Amino acid sequence: MNYTGAVTSDMQAISDFRELTQRMTYRIAGLPIVIDAQDSWAAHVIERLFSGWYLIPDSDISSGPSAAEIVIGSTVTPPEIPRDWPQFEIAGEGTCYTDGETSYIDIEGSIIAIARPGQSLVQVWTNGELEVQSSTLTRVVTYALSIALRHRGFFELHSGAVVEPQSGRGVLIIGPSGSGKSTLTVQLATAGWPFLTDDVLVLSSQDEAVKAWPIRRSFAITSGTFEACEFLRSRISLDYREKLYGDKSQFAPHDVFNSGFREQCVPARLFFTQLSGGTRSSVLQLSARETMARLIRMSPWSCYDRTTAKDHLATLAALAKQSVGFSLDAGQDLLDTETSAGLIARYTRN
Repeated sequence: MNYTGAVTSDMQAISDFRELTQRMTYRIAGLPIVIDAQDSWAAHVIERLFSGWYLIPDSDISSGPSAAEIVIGSTVTPPEIPRDWPQFEIAGEGTCYTDGETSYIDIEGSIIAIARPGQSLVQVWTNGELEVQSSTLTRVVTYALSIALRHRGFFELHSGAVVEPQSGRGVLIIGPSGSGKSTLTVQLATAGWPFLTDDVLVLSSQDEAVKAWPIRRSFAITSGTFEACEFLRSRISLDYREKLYGDKSQFAPHDVFNSGFREQCVPARLFFTQLSGGTRSSVLQLSARETMARLIRMSPWSCYDRTTAKDHLATLAALAKQSVGFSLDAGQDLLDTETSAGLIARYTRN
Protein backbone atom coordinates (compact mmCIF):
# COMPACT_ATOMS: atom_id res chain seq x y z
CA MET A 1 0.00 0.00 0.00
CA ASN A 2 1.32 3.48 -0.87
CA TYR A 3 1.27 5.96 2.04
CA THR A 4 2.79 8.92 0.14
CA GLY A 5 -0.46 10.86 0.29
CA ALA A 6 -0.85 10.07 3.99
CA VAL A 7 2.70 11.27 4.74
CA THR A 8 2.08 14.54 2.85
CA SER A 9 -1.15 15.10 4.77
CA ASP A 10 0.68 14.21 7.97
CA MET A 11 3.37 16.82 7.42
CA GLN A 12 0.73 19.47 6.71
CA ALA A 13 -1.04 18.53 9.94
CA ILE A 14 2.23 18.89 11.85
CA SER A 15 2.81 22.31 10.29
CA ASP A 16 -0.72 23.42 11.16
CA PHE A 17 -0.29 22.04 14.69
CA ARG A 18 2.66 24.33 15.32
CA GLU A 19 0.85 27.54 14.34
CA LEU A 20 -0.71 27.95 17.78
CA THR A 21 0.73 26.33 20.85
CA GLN A 22 0.20 26.77 24.55
CA ARG A 23 2.83 24.89 26.51
CA MET A 24 1.63 23.46 29.83
CA THR A 25 3.71 21.62 32.42
CA TYR A 26 2.36 19.43 35.21
CA ARG A 27 3.89 17.18 37.84
CA ILE A 28 2.68 13.83 39.09
CA ALA A 29 4.68 11.88 41.68
CA GLY A 30 7.37 14.52 41.23
CA LEU A 31 7.61 13.77 37.52
CA PRO A 32 7.24 16.67 35.02
CA ILE A 33 4.92 16.09 32.05
CA VAL A 34 4.98 18.70 29.25
CA ILE A 35 1.89 19.20 27.06
CA ASP A 36 1.40 21.37 23.97
CA ALA A 37 -2.24 22.43 23.57
CA GLN A 38 -2.80 23.39 19.93
CA ASP A 39 -5.94 25.49 20.45
CA SER A 40 -7.77 27.24 23.26
CA TRP A 41 -10.29 24.38 23.57
CA ALA A 42 -7.49 21.84 24.11
CA ALA A 43 -5.88 24.06 26.76
CA HIS A 44 -9.25 24.39 28.53
CA VAL A 45 -9.79 20.63 28.42
CA ILE A 46 -6.40 19.84 29.94
CA GLU A 47 -6.89 22.39 32.70
CA ARG A 48 -10.37 21.08 33.55
CA LEU A 49 -9.52 17.38 33.47
CA PHE A 50 -6.20 17.66 35.28
CA SER A 51 -7.75 19.82 38.02
CA GLY A 52 -9.66 16.67 39.00
CA TRP A 53 -6.52 14.51 38.96
CA TYR A 54 -3.35 14.60 41.05
CA LEU A 55 -1.47 16.61 38.44
CA ILE A 56 -0.04 19.83 39.77
CA PRO A 57 0.60 22.80 37.40
CA ASP A 58 4.30 23.65 37.28
CA SER A 59 5.38 27.05 36.01
CA ASP A 60 9.07 26.04 36.00
CA ILE A 61 9.12 24.68 32.45
CA SER A 62 12.92 24.59 32.42
CA SER A 63 12.83 21.68 34.87
CA GLY A 64 10.85 19.50 32.47
CA PRO A 65 11.72 17.80 29.17
CA SER A 66 12.83 20.11 26.35
CA ALA A 67 10.11 18.78 24.02
CA ALA A 68 6.42 18.22 24.70
CA GLU A 69 5.50 14.64 25.46
CA ILE A 70 1.81 15.12 24.62
CA VAL A 71 0.47 17.27 21.78
CA ILE A 72 -3.32 17.70 21.67
CA GLY A 73 -5.70 19.59 19.39
CA SER A 74 -9.22 19.49 17.98
CA THR A 75 -9.11 21.49 14.75
CA VAL A 76 -6.54 19.68 12.58
CA THR A 77 -7.29 16.66 10.40
CA PRO A 78 -5.48 13.60 11.85
CA PRO A 79 -3.09 11.48 9.79
CA GLU A 80 -4.42 8.47 7.91
CA ILE A 81 -4.12 5.30 9.96
CA PRO A 82 -2.45 2.37 8.14
CA ARG A 83 -5.43 0.05 8.51
CA ASP A 84 -3.53 -2.97 7.20
CA TRP A 85 -1.21 -2.94 10.24
CA PRO A 86 -1.79 -5.58 12.94
CA GLN A 87 -4.61 -4.45 15.22
CA PHE A 88 -6.26 -5.35 18.50
CA GLU A 89 -9.14 -4.08 20.59
CA ILE A 90 -8.35 -2.06 23.71
CA ALA A 91 -10.35 -1.41 26.86
CA GLY A 92 -12.74 1.49 26.42
CA GLU A 93 -14.10 0.62 22.96
CA GLY A 94 -11.08 1.48 20.87
CA THR A 95 -8.70 -0.14 18.38
CA CYS A 96 -4.92 -0.01 18.30
CA TYR A 97 -2.95 -0.35 15.04
CA THR A 98 0.78 -0.97 15.41
CA ASP A 99 3.87 -2.11 13.55
CA GLY A 100 5.67 -2.73 16.85
CA GLU A 101 7.29 0.70 17.00
CA THR A 102 4.72 3.30 15.93
CA SER A 103 1.10 2.90 17.01
CA TYR A 104 -2.27 4.56 16.40
CA ILE A 105 -5.27 4.30 18.71
CA ASP A 106 -8.75 5.09 17.37
CA ILE A 107 -11.37 5.82 20.04
CA GLU A 108 -14.68 6.81 18.44
CA GLY A 109 -12.93 8.88 15.77
CA SER A 110 -10.38 10.52 18.09
CA ILE A 111 -6.85 9.48 17.16
CA ILE A 112 -3.81 8.99 19.39
CA ALA A 113 -0.48 8.56 17.59
CA ILE A 114 2.40 7.08 19.58
CA ALA A 115 6.12 7.30 18.80
CA ARG A 116 5.88 8.61 15.26
CA PRO A 117 9.46 9.11 14.00
CA GLY A 118 10.67 12.67 14.54
CA GLN A 119 7.55 13.80 16.39
CA SER A 120 6.41 14.21 19.99
CA LEU A 121 5.94 10.98 21.90
CA VAL A 122 2.12 11.24 21.92
CA GLN A 123 -0.07 13.24 19.53
CA VAL A 124 -3.83 13.51 19.98
CA TRP A 125 -6.44 14.62 17.45
CA THR A 126 -9.87 14.69 19.09
CA ASN A 127 -13.00 14.12 17.04
CA GLY A 128 -14.09 17.75 17.31
CA GLU A 129 -14.55 19.74 20.50
CA LEU A 130 -15.86 16.97 22.75
CA GLU A 131 -17.73 17.76 25.95
CA VAL A 132 -15.35 18.00 28.88
CA GLN A 133 -17.50 15.59 30.91
CA SER A 134 -17.78 13.01 28.12
CA SER A 135 -16.42 9.53 28.83
CA THR A 136 -14.83 9.49 25.34
CA LEU A 137 -12.70 12.56 26.04
CA THR A 138 -11.69 11.21 29.45
CA ARG A 139 -10.58 7.92 27.89
CA VAL A 140 -8.59 9.67 25.15
CA VAL A 141 -6.72 11.97 27.55
CA THR A 142 -6.19 9.14 30.05
CA TYR A 143 -4.63 6.95 27.36
CA ALA A 144 -2.37 9.80 26.23
CA LEU A 145 -1.22 10.47 29.79
CA SER A 146 -0.63 6.78 30.58
CA ILE A 147 1.49 6.44 27.44
CA ALA A 148 3.65 9.41 28.42
CA LEU A 149 4.01 8.05 31.95
CA ARG A 150 4.99 4.57 30.73
CA HIS A 151 7.86 6.04 28.75
CA ARG A 152 9.04 7.75 31.95
CA GLY A 153 8.92 4.56 34.04
CA PHE A 154 5.48 5.01 35.65
CA PHE A 155 2.95 2.27 34.87
CA GLU A 156 -0.83 2.48 35.21
CA LEU A 157 -2.85 -0.08 37.16
CA HIS A 158 -6.62 -0.19 37.68
CA SER A 159 -6.65 -0.47 41.43
CA GLY A 160 -7.93 1.10 44.59
CA ALA A 161 -5.33 1.81 47.26
CA VAL A 162 -5.49 2.28 51.03
CA VAL A 163 -3.12 1.95 53.99
CA GLU A 164 -3.83 -0.43 56.87
CA PRO A 165 -3.73 1.88 59.91
CA GLN A 166 -2.03 -0.44 62.43
CA SER A 167 0.71 -1.97 60.26
CA GLY A 168 1.11 0.95 57.83
CA ARG A 169 1.12 -1.51 54.94
CA GLY A 170 -0.10 -0.40 51.55
CA VAL A 171 -3.07 -2.40 50.24
CA LEU A 172 -4.06 -2.50 46.56
CA ILE A 173 -7.57 -3.59 45.55
CA ILE A 174 -7.15 -4.60 41.92
CA GLY A 175 -9.83 -5.32 39.35
CA PRO A 176 -11.68 -4.14 36.25
CA SER A 177 -14.77 -1.95 36.31
CA GLY A 178 -17.60 -3.70 38.14
CA SER A 179 -15.34 -5.91 40.28
CA GLY A 180 -16.21 -4.17 43.56
CA LYS A 181 -12.92 -2.32 44.09
CA SER A 182 -14.54 1.11 44.58
CA THR A 183 -17.09 -0.33 47.01
CA LEU A 184 -14.39 -2.01 49.09
CA THR A 185 -12.15 1.07 49.03
CA VAL A 186 -15.06 3.20 50.27
CA GLN A 187 -15.77 0.76 53.11
CA LEU A 188 -12.12 0.72 54.22
CA ALA A 189 -11.83 4.51 54.09
CA THR A 190 -15.05 4.71 56.09
CA ALA A 191 -13.45 2.38 58.67
CA GLY A 192 -10.54 4.78 59.11
CA TRP A 193 -7.99 3.47 56.61
CA PRO A 194 -6.02 6.30 54.92
CA PHE A 195 -6.83 6.35 51.20
CA LEU A 196 -5.03 7.04 47.92
CA THR A 197 -7.57 6.23 45.20
CA ASP A 198 -10.52 3.99 44.40
CA ASP A 199 -9.76 3.40 40.73
CA VAL A 200 -6.45 4.16 38.98
CA LEU A 201 -2.87 4.53 40.16
CA VAL A 202 0.65 4.47 38.77
CA LEU A 203 3.51 2.24 39.87
CA SER A 204 7.24 2.93 39.72
CA SER A 205 10.38 1.37 41.17
CA GLN A 206 12.12 3.84 43.47
CA ASP A 207 14.58 3.39 46.33
CA GLU A 208 14.61 -0.40 45.87
CA ALA A 209 10.82 -0.64 46.26
CA VAL A 210 7.77 -0.35 44.05
CA LYS A 211 5.63 2.59 45.10
CA ALA A 212 2.10 3.59 44.12
CA TRP A 213 0.64 7.07 43.48
CA PRO A 214 -3.03 7.99 42.84
CA ILE A 215 -4.20 9.71 39.64
CA ARG A 216 -7.84 10.78 40.12
CA ARG A 217 -8.91 13.04 43.01
CA SER A 218 -12.55 11.93 43.07
CA PHE A 219 -14.13 8.59 43.97
CA ALA A 220 -16.70 7.15 41.54
CA ILE A 221 -19.44 4.89 42.91
CA THR A 222 -22.70 3.33 41.78
CA SER A 223 -26.04 4.16 43.35
CA GLY A 224 -25.98 0.69 44.93
CA THR A 225 -22.73 1.43 46.76
CA PHE A 226 -24.10 4.78 47.92
CA GLU A 227 -27.31 3.28 49.23
CA ALA A 228 -25.45 0.45 50.98
CA CYS A 229 -23.05 2.75 52.87
CA GLU A 230 -24.77 4.49 55.78
CA PHE A 231 -21.69 6.65 56.36
CA LEU A 232 -21.82 8.08 52.83
CA ARG A 233 -25.53 8.74 53.06
CA SER A 234 -24.95 10.68 56.26
CA ARG A 235 -22.16 12.79 54.73
CA ILE A 236 -23.25 13.36 51.13
CA SER A 237 -26.58 14.58 49.79
CA LEU A 238 -27.86 13.43 46.41
CA ASP A 239 -27.40 16.97 45.11
CA TYR A 240 -23.77 17.01 46.25
CA ARG A 241 -22.73 14.09 44.07
CA GLU A 242 -21.64 14.87 40.51
CA LYS A 243 -23.16 12.55 37.92
CA LEU A 244 -20.81 10.61 35.67
CA TYR A 245 -21.51 8.30 32.75
CA GLY A 246 -23.69 5.25 33.32
CA ASP A 247 -24.86 4.64 36.89
CA LYS A 248 -21.82 6.21 38.54
CA SER A 249 -21.53 9.43 40.48
CA GLN A 250 -18.39 11.01 41.89
CA PHE A 251 -17.55 12.78 45.11
CA ALA A 252 -14.46 14.32 46.71
CA PRO A 253 -13.12 11.87 49.31
CA HIS A 254 -11.07 14.61 51.01
CA ASP A 255 -14.37 16.27 52.00
CA VAL A 256 -15.99 13.07 53.23
CA PHE A 257 -13.57 10.71 55.01
CA ASN A 258 -11.77 11.42 58.28
CA SER A 259 -9.18 8.72 57.64
CA GLY A 260 -6.75 11.00 55.80
CA PHE A 261 -5.11 11.03 52.38
CA ARG A 262 -1.74 9.51 51.46
CA GLU A 263 0.20 10.80 48.46
CA GLN A 264 1.92 7.43 47.99
CA CYS A 265 2.35 4.01 49.54
CA VAL A 266 4.54 0.93 49.29
CA PRO A 267 2.13 -1.92 48.43
CA ALA A 268 2.49 -5.01 50.61
CA ARG A 269 -0.84 -6.76 49.99
CA LEU A 270 -2.64 -7.19 46.66
CA PHE A 271 -6.30 -8.22 46.56
CA PHE A 272 -7.63 -9.20 43.12
CA THR A 273 -11.38 -8.72 43.41
CA GLN A 274 -14.37 -10.17 41.63
CA LEU A 275 -18.04 -10.23 42.61
CA SER A 276 -19.12 -13.67 43.75
CA GLY A 277 -22.87 -13.05 43.80
CA GLY A 278 -23.03 -14.83 47.15
CA THR A 279 -23.67 -13.60 50.66
CA ARG A 280 -20.21 -14.29 52.12
CA SER A 281 -16.80 -13.36 50.80
CA SER A 282 -13.83 -15.70 50.51
CA VAL A 283 -10.10 -15.06 50.28
CA LEU A 284 -7.44 -17.34 48.82
CA GLN A 285 -3.71 -16.63 49.01
CA LEU A 286 -1.95 -16.77 45.64
CA SER A 287 1.51 -17.99 44.77
CA ALA A 288 4.05 -15.46 43.51
CA ARG A 289 3.65 -16.93 40.01
CA GLU A 290 -0.13 -16.55 40.03
CA THR A 291 0.16 -13.03 41.48
CA MET A 292 2.45 -12.07 38.59
CA ALA A 293 0.10 -13.65 36.05
CA ARG A 294 -2.84 -11.66 37.40
CA LEU A 295 -0.85 -8.42 37.38
CA ILE A 296 0.00 -8.99 33.71
CA ARG A 297 -3.66 -9.67 32.87
CA MET A 298 -4.55 -6.36 34.51
CA SER A 299 -1.69 -4.59 32.67
CA PRO A 300 -2.05 -5.53 28.97
CA TRP A 301 0.29 -2.72 27.85
CA SER A 302 3.12 -4.60 29.55
CA CYS A 303 2.88 -6.87 26.51
CA TYR A 304 1.40 -4.56 23.84
CA ASP A 305 3.89 -1.66 24.13
CA ARG A 306 7.19 -3.22 23.07
CA THR A 307 9.21 -0.08 23.77
CA THR A 308 8.31 -0.12 27.49
CA ALA A 309 7.51 -3.81 28.02
CA LYS A 310 10.86 -4.76 29.59
CA ASP A 311 10.70 -2.09 32.30
CA HIS A 312 6.95 -2.57 32.76
CA LEU A 313 7.29 -6.31 33.36
CA ALA A 314 10.27 -5.74 35.67
CA THR A 315 8.18 -3.35 37.79
CA LEU A 316 5.31 -5.84 38.01
CA ALA A 317 7.75 -8.63 38.94
CA ALA A 318 9.22 -6.46 41.71
CA LEU A 319 5.71 -5.67 42.97
CA ALA A 320 4.81 -9.37 43.06
CA LYS A 321 8.02 -10.10 44.94
CA GLN A 322 7.54 -7.44 47.64
CA SER A 323 3.83 -8.20 48.14
CA VAL A 324 1.52 -11.06 49.04
CA GLY A 325 -1.32 -11.63 46.58
CA PHE A 326 -4.86 -12.81 47.31
CA SER A 327 -7.91 -13.70 45.27
CA LEU A 328 -11.00 -12.06 46.80
CA ASP A 329 -14.45 -13.32 45.84
CA ALA A 330 -16.50 -10.41 47.16
CA GLY A 331 -19.90 -11.21 48.59
CA GLN A 332 -22.68 -9.03 49.91
CA ASP A 333 -21.12 -9.04 53.39
CA LEU A 334 -18.47 -6.56 52.16
CA LEU A 335 -21.20 -3.93 51.99
CA ASP A 336 -20.84 -3.83 55.77
CA THR A 337 -17.98 -1.55 56.89
CA GLU A 338 -16.95 -3.57 59.96
CA THR A 339 -16.94 -6.84 58.01
CA SER A 340 -14.88 -5.37 55.17
CA ALA A 341 -12.26 -3.87 57.46
CA GLY A 342 -12.02 -7.02 59.58
CA LEU A 343 -11.57 -9.31 56.58
CA ILE A 344 -8.86 -7.26 54.84
CA ALA A 345 -7.06 -6.53 58.13
CA ARG A 346 -6.89 -10.25 58.89
CA TYR A 347 -4.78 -10.87 55.79
CA THR A 348 -2.83 -7.60 55.99
CA ARG A 349 -1.52 -7.48 59.56
CA ASN A 350 -0.04 -11.00 59.55
